[in-house]
Amino acid sequence: MKTMKQQHVSKILLFALIFLLVASPATAFTISDDDTTTEPDDEHELEEYRDSNGTVWIETDVMTVTLDPNLPIYQYWYAGDENGSLARFMISYLMIVEFEDSNGDAVYQPNETLSFAPLDAFEWSLQTGEITNELNEVTEVYASYTKGGMSSDWEDDWFENWMPEYEEEDENPVLLAEDDESDLNFTMYSGMTLRFYGHIYSTDYYGNITDDFGVESNYTVAGGMELKVDIEIGNFPFISNTSKVAVLNYLKEDVASSHEYGHSFKLHEDYGDTEIDSEDISDNHGVEFEDCDDDNDGEDDDIQQLSVVDSFNDTTRGRYSWLDKAVVTDLNGTETAVDVGASYWTDGNGLLLFFAYPNFDGGSILHDPSMRLFDSGTPVIQPTGILNLPMETIALIGIAAAIVVVAGLVIKRR
Repeated sequence: MKTMKQQHVSKILLFALIFLLVASPATAFTISDDDTTTEPDDEHELEEYRDSNGTVWIETDVMTVTLDPNLPIYQYWYAGDENGSLARFMISYLMIVEFEDSNGDAVYQPNETLSFAPLDAFEWSLQTGEITNELNEVTEVYASYTKGGMSSDWEDDWFENWMPEYEEEDENPVLLAEDDESDLNFTMYSGMTLRFYGHIYSTDYYGNITDDFGVESNYTVAGGMELKVDIEIGNFPFISNTSKVAVLNYLKEDVASSHEYGHSFKLHEDYGDTEIDSEDISDNHGVEFEDCDDDNDGEDDDIQQLSVVDSFNDTTRGRYSWLDKAVVTDLNGTETAVDVGASYWTDGNGLLLFFAYPNFDGGSILHDPSMRLFDSGTPVIQPTGILNLPMETIALIGIAAAIVVVAGLVIKRR
């Protein structure tokens, strides 16, 4: 049988254990992969600010995003990866093109170009802000690039870095092939409206594409780890009433990482995944992105996407996705969902992905791509051990230990 002293010790230890179970926050315990539980959407803290250079920073517990103050350029990386030294990615919106779809594939190839404008030919303003709820909690951070007037310091050799050149003796020479002495004039685009409106939400956001004929597609934006961009184009100066419009998304998968790390793009298409590296130089310019039908229902999925994967262990870090529908608003206010096509190639430095939209002469168009990181794909090794528990948990353990020590001294004196 236990002695009276042993019984006292057992009661005290039991009391300390109960104290920990009752008082300890839920974060002190980890649910195993085998356990199932229904939890509300995780809520992420959002913060935005500007540094002395005018660069906008948006930070969450998962993701850091920076926005260039002069041009729609987004860089993003994991919050725990200082300055994105392990994995930093970039998406730049750099050009708008009018093209005649001469081969009927509904996507852009450079030899179909009618006119174009580099986006650094314009001035850009970048506005940011927060949306709060009734409790004054930040539920959304937004950052909006809006096209202004013409710029006087655009790079006149901008296209040499990304676009294939065509010989002037080609049967249908392309504007992009004009030499450096050409006086390119983009004033025809001065009245065009163009905006890139970015959103990051504190919790998952559920949206849909709706026109005057109903809901056309649905999507979810992951809270705290995905930035959705609304591309809005209006008053486009069409040359032809049968032409289309393309917007260049220039993607780079390794911006600041050392040679010890490397990533590539994995395109998810109907005939399977295609892995490409932007260091390659494509021979075929304007390959059609084949829409995917993962659920095999005979119709294209609402969302098309490509992933950024670690080249060494095939870990998926993130994805760039876009809806296969955009909404055109006519002058009379009628809204119609239209198909979005995509084509791509690599130039040795990045992936050129062109979204192609139908003619919307006199009206406007709205399209939603987004950039996301997966928290499970972080390259940052998370520390383990008692010192990395929340401070509240460490404090409670210390209190429980003190109870046991004090009780032991009391018993010893008795």
